[in-house]
Amino acid sequence: MNAANFEKIYRDEDVNLELLTDKVVAVIGYGSQGRAQSMNMRESGIKVIVGAGDRHRHSSWDKAEADGFEVYSIEEAVQKADVVHILLQDPAQPSVYYESIHAHLRPGQTLSFAHGFAVLYGTIKPPKDVDVVLFVPNGPGPVTRQKYKDGSGIWGCVAVDQNISGQAQETALAIAKAVGSTRVGVVVMTFQNETEGDNYEEQVLYGGTIHLMRTMYNIMVKNGYPRSFAYAKAIRSIRSIIDDIDEVGIEPYLTSRASRTCEFAVRHSGPRVINEEEMEKIFEETENGIFARNWLQEFSLGMPTLHRMRRTCAESDMEQTGEIWREKFGK
Repeated sequence: MNAANFEKIYRDEDVNLELLTDKVVAVIGYGSQGRAQSMNMRESGIKVIVGAGDRHRHSSWDKAEADGFEVYSIEEAVQKADVVHILLQDPAQPSVYYESIHAHLRPGQTLSFAHGFAVLYGTIKPPKDVDVVLFVPNGPGPVTRQKYKDGSGIWGCVAVDQNISGQAQETALAIAKAVGSTRVGVVVMTFQNETEGDNYEEQVLYGGTIHLMRTMYNIMVKNGYPRSFAYAKAIRSIRSIIDDIDEVGIEPYLTSRASRTCEFAVRHSGPRVINEEEMEKIFEETENGIFARNWLQEFSLGMPTLHRMRRTCAESDMEQTGEIWREKFGK
């Protein structure tokens, strides 16, 4: 591929952080991402406050205060802010938004998300007189924080749903820079691509990989292999392989770092494990909103299916083996 045809990658030198230096960013939700992004932005020179729920019911208030942030009720934080950065879990967002955020927004503010789910599927409908953007670092909060502390960052993307000010994209990129992502690179996407791409990744890559691990373990144990050996092969072995592939790419890994037996196994038998027809079907379901509908329905019913699957998997032979394995062989 010609590099000229690759999407624009924004790095530190492309982004003006001064768009945020005289503004207040209110982070709503002080969980894994909330803590990481708040601390990174503060260390980048941005004024950050935290909006939290009732401190008698939610530990986030005390945690944010212990980290040195000014903490307010969500309503007050929204009123004080220029940028309202929502980092709550997706299912919790609509109720908190309509109870504590929507009525307190004012024209000209920026409403920012870390995932486009609620806006794309209409469970949150922002007013027409605010900028609506998203910024998401492609990794969990602790990794986002550690990369920043190490002087690096984690790849991310930004998107714009409403651009009232004419500077919505620039604001989203400034948030990304403050969190550290433009140190390595940020791309611009749409709310739809970010949301559905993320949903597809979680179903196919995460879901497929985890169920592949479980199936491999079960088959090996059923056929007489020691549980510790089967567990190591199904889970621990993939760690170094992923790191190598991420560093050099798939083909250089296969041809120069893997054994010839491994290379032949990958090329000869690997495709048989993949059901491309089902992957295409899941993609279509995601693009058509079927996954979002199913998830919203599941959540509205109190997640009965999810809780049942949790219990079943938590009690499985593989999970019990894993606890013993990690204790004996280390993490």
